[in-house]
Amino acid sequence: MESINSVTLEEAQSIASAAEKKAEEIGQPMNIAVTEVGGRLKAFARMEAAWTASIDIAINKAYTAAALGMRRPT
Repeated sequence: MESINSVTLEEAQSIASAAEKKAEEIGQPMNIAVTEVGGRLKAFARMEAAWTASIDIAINKAYTAAALGMRRPT
């Protein structure tokens, strides 16, 4: 059985920071959610001017990605 290591807080914050940088590059403020392997929220960032209505959408998308087994590249 393969051992699955979850994302650490430091890694989750780094992922959120990289996503924020990309959002700035394309000029689109975003809500950014990072979850653990089990789908539990690990980090969240809401950029200035990001739609408040999309907070839950970002969290739900991150949960769905984890539920479908989408993982960060190793």
